Amino acid sequence: MARLVILPLHGMGRIKPDYSAELESELSDRLGGLWNEVSFQPVQYAHVFQQPESELWESMMNAPDNRLSWHGLREFFLFSFADAACLERSAHKDPAVYLGVQAEIQRSLTAGFNACGGQADTPVVAIAHSLGGQVLSSYLWDAQVGQHIFQNPPPLNPSLAKFLKLESLMQLVTTGCNIPIFQAGLKVRQCFDKPNPHFLWDNFYDPDDVLGWPLRQLDLVGHSYDMVQDHPINVGN
Repeated sequence: MARLVILPLHGMGRIKPDYSAELESELSDRLGGLWNEVSFQPVQYAHVFQQPESELWESMMNAPDNRLSWHGLREFFLFSFADAACLERSAHKDPAVYLGVQAEIQRSLTAGFNACGGQADTPVVAIAHSLGGQVLSSYLWDAQVGQHIFQNPPPLNPSLAKFLKLESLMQLVTTGCNIPIFQAGLKVRQCFDKPNPHFLWDNFYDPDDVLGWPLRQLDLVGHSYDMVQDHPINVGN
């Protein structure tokens, strides 16, 4: 039976269903026999955005009166940055998309919970890339303040309900995190509270990646991001 849940979250754009296969292979090689004690549960939320984005792209490309150049660049912006814009707008205007993303996180967590024998205190390690950092940060905030999907949850096993709030999240690893893009224009920026006293947050960013940022300076007044350890690294070309 597994004793640890690893929860990968992808970034923005078109995402392959097996996006986490290389990570899973590398981790299993390094852990060897201990891998049998891990429940690896990748979150796949790209499909929530992809269908309407694809439909819009096709309608624009097929409209005979449209004159568009730089198709590759336009497609990149539409399928990537639209994910981020829609996520935030949906949270406040039309929660269907936002709740759909949160539901995918809960789906993966529930599978991990069951694989680990239904123990509410099963430790979780989340590995979130790019937009996935904002997605999980929003999820944790909502879990703690009782918004959105946590406001009126369906009847659940109490242990599962507690586990879904990620109270046993031991470590968050973010890579290429773009949370500052969502919060830079706000006068007050506040992070979620530590889900438990042992929680660690390691944020890895490449100085040459304009979408990857350090995080500790986001809240200089309340110091709520002081829990983050920022690590500049070189990921190559």
